Amino acid sequence: MIADNYLPWNEIPEGYETRVIPAGTWAVFPCRGPLPKPLQDVNTRIWSEWLPSCREYKLAGNYNVEMYTIPEGNPEDYYSEIWIPVEKI
Repeated sequence: MIADNYLPWNEIPEGYETRVIPAGTWAVFPCRGPLPKPLQDVNTRIWSEWLPSCREYKLAGNYNVEMYTIPEGNPEDYYSEIWIPVEKI
């Protein structure tokens, strides 16, 4: 699902839906550089290295959030994040 912030004063276009992402603890992984490679590399490391070796947290949901910025000028400055819901073990 592709999402944007919900603004209650804006009309929701036909065919769109709203979802509430529950509050919780998030592991946030920053990424910088022209997409998609840097984001793919971070995603691979999250699931193959960080999460399997993390002893303080476990996965807390069946979704993750990716945040993208709109780069101004140099695509090397492109910034994004991957957010993974976690909970203390």
